[in-house]
Amino acid sequence: MKNLIFGIMLLTAPVVFGQFKISGEIKNYSEKPVMVRMNKGAGDKLVNRVETDKNGKFSINIPQKYSGIVSLTNLQRSSAIEVLTDNEDVDLTATYAPDGSFKEIVFKKGANAIGFQNYQNFQNLNDLKNNIFPLLKSQYDPGDEFYQAVTKEETRISKLNPAVSLPLLKYYSQVSELANTQVDNKSTAEIYTNKILSRLSRDNDYLEGSGYLSTLVLNYFRYSIIGATSQEEINSTVEKEIDHLLDVSDIETPRGQNVLSAIFMVLPKEQFGSILEKYYSKANDLTCEITDELRSNLAAHNMTVGNKVPDIKFKEAVKGFKSLYDVKANQKIIIFWASWCPACRDEMPFIKEYYQNFKKEGGEIVAISLDFDQNEFKNATKDFDWINYTELSQWDTQGVEEFGVSSTPTLFLVDKDNKLIKKASHISELLETK
Repeated sequence: MKNLIFGIMLLTAPVVFGQFKISGEIKNYSEKPVMVRMNKGAGDKLVNRVETDKNGKFSINIPQKYSGIVSLTNLQRSSAIEVLTDNEDVDLTATYAPDGSFKEIVFKKGANAIGFQNYQNFQNLNDLKNNIFPLLKSQYDPGDEFYQAVTKEETRISKLNPAVSLPLLKYYSQVSELANTQVDNKSTAEIYTNKILSRLSRDNDYLEGSGYLSTLVLNYFRYSIIGATSQEEINSTVEKEIDHLLDVSDIETPRGQNVLSAIFMVLPKEQFGSILEKYYSKANDLTCEITDELRSNLAAHNMTVGNKVPDIKFKEAVKGFKSLYDVKANQKIIIFWASWCPACRDEMPFIKEYYQNFKKEGGEIVAISLDFDQNEFKNATKDFDWINYTELSQWDTQGVEEFGVSSTPTLFLVDKDNKLIKKASHISELLETK
């Protein structure tokens, strides 16, 4: 009997201990979306979307263990409420201001969330003390009332000591300080590259949760090339340091793959494309299980003529089709667009005209909309007879990362086997493929 009970406890433990809830109330934000993002690797990922009720209240269940920053944003991602949680319930209140920002944020539950807000407030005040107050005081005599008031506030801020004793909060404060340190000389740079290497090789997943992994990788390269005098020397150093980073973090592990994803993110292809190609090849040759983020990076990189494009699984069937691959045609044009995009609105009449003959010849169009308003989407697509799909998630829409879409409209012409024929920005560019 004891063994049976123990077995049941093991089965239920991930559910009991791996789930927490973030709830709250946002004034002036009734029946609007809250986009929930979590740091999963080199960057953050959209993990949920909830709607506030008529009073601005919301509740989000996180069904997995997580320690780090959870960002609650509006749909446009123009403002965010940052929540630090160590797998603990959080309750908050806020106000949505006319300028589209979240203000008056107060955490009522969640020790790390409350401590994080106090820490941020202290950092803001400390920044004022170190960078703004000296400028203000330089405009006044020491005997002036305002000068003395500023001096008094400097003293008050210096005595503040926000508690960072909680393990996650303490970790966050330390890695934040490392990520935001400015280094401009070679001797200091070596000290900080070693500190970064230590974090990348020894830290647990607090590092990914902090959102600072990519910043640390970028800083590592910045510090490594201090003193380099030519592009050739920079390239040689960068390649050597990439090898060192991947050796220290181990590309066969999730941490190593997160570091590699960060490398792809922070190093511009325009400058380091030939070097990065070597590491895309290494990643493509991996036989171990790879992270979702690295898989998306590889899918976008592999979007070359002759390669099969990624499938897109529709969350709801469209005209009976459940996915992109489910649509059978001699050729397909996959369009990423949005009704809010002026260039898309200009392009759609030409696409509509092109579609008439394209359909007769056995072709089909699958239009993936990056819209966020259901009514706008319906109005924009009411005269389009092709397959129209949207998740109302803007740039978080499925397929954007995998197809490497960075602007709208972007068109992909594929054959009956979903292999890429051509990528284009205008339908006229596809005429020559006929």
